[in-house]
Amino acid sequence: MKRVAKIGLALLALAVVASGGLYLAKGRQPVKAVSTAEPARFEGIEFSPADLTEARIADLRQVVRMSGSLQPLNQSQVRAEVAAVVQDVTVRRGESVKKGQLLARLDTADLGARLREKQSNLESARSALTLAQTNREKAVTLTQRGVKSQTALDEAENSWRNARANVAALEQQVTMARKALNDAAIYAPLDGLVAERFVNPGERVAVDAKLFVIADLDVMEVEALVPARDVPQLKTGQKVLLHVEGFGDRAFDGHIERINPTAQSGSRSIPVYILLKNPDLVLRGGMFGSGEAILAEQRNAIAIPVEAVRREKDADVVYVLKDNRLERRAVQVALSGTPDGRVAIAGGISAGETVVATPGLRLGDGLPARIAGR
Repeated sequence: MKRVAKIGLALLALAVVASGGLYLAKGRQPVKAVSTAEPARFEGIEFSPADLTEARIADLRQVVRMSGSLQPLNQSQVRAEVAAVVQDVTVRRGESVKKGQLLARLDTADLGARLREKQSNLESARSALTLAQTNREKAVTLTQRGVKSQTALDEAENSWRNARANVAALEQQVTMARKALNDAAIYAPLDGLVAERFVNPGERVAVDAKLFVIADLDVMEVEALVPARDVPQLKTGQKVLLHVEGFGDRAFDGHIERINPTAQSGSRSIPVYILLKNPDLVLRGGMFGSGEAILAEQRNAIAIPVEAVRREKDADVVYVLKDNRLERRAVQVALSGTPDGRVAIAGGISAGETVVATPGLRLGDGLPARIAGR
């Protein structure tokens, strides 16, 4: 019985193996063939979006860049005309003053005494001149009568001339002493702001000592150093747009007032002087401005990058991408040298057309082209 049971188990195992093999045979499906053929190759040139640009309408300017510090065009240093003690100062730095306004007063005690002394000397000299004049007239009469000699007349004439010269000298001294007394009062020489104040009451100042600096801010001047190679393009009266630190995008209108005839010592830059109107007095001395002198302007121009223009066969051309092909167009550059590197095109392309802006690519008229990925 055990033997029969073993034989039965072996037959059952064979049956299971056979049925599994049959199942696997029925479950296998044919593998479909995968196509290895490549898509059709594009016979042309593919551009990235960075290689292309769109022609746009824009206002363009040809400019020369320049920069420099601002200073008031009109400013005056007020100096002492006499040596004296400062008695009073009526203004402070930053205050607005009018021409003729009193700024300070010097002590006049010594100056007044000097004036009175000179006036007294003048009165004495005038009395001496009157006497000399009388003696001269008498000498002339007596000489004509033969009472006095010619020598006596000459002496009287000489005394009169000396007395007259002495009076003239003392009159000049009185005038100077009176001027010194008047100069003890210090007045503003122009309308403006007090930029500097160098004195305080009680200080003694010498002749020609600096007392104040008065600055008129109505017109500002910029001294810009321009490379010598750019100066031939400049001329007086040219418009200048300047941006001043602290004012954001605000542009200040100015013009070239004058151009220095020689380069600055130790450099190849030539000073160019620009005037800016400052009606609201917001610009101050020492501020820094940078901008450009406008050499030429073109409004509503068709603008493209200068790299898009190629020189071929003595002509300026651009390549336009249109209907998946390149079109070679002859163009005329109407304006170049703009700050952003664009040029104005007078004809050959229209606004909105796509042009190739990357130099160095080998291009041809009619060549198939497209934007990569499209």
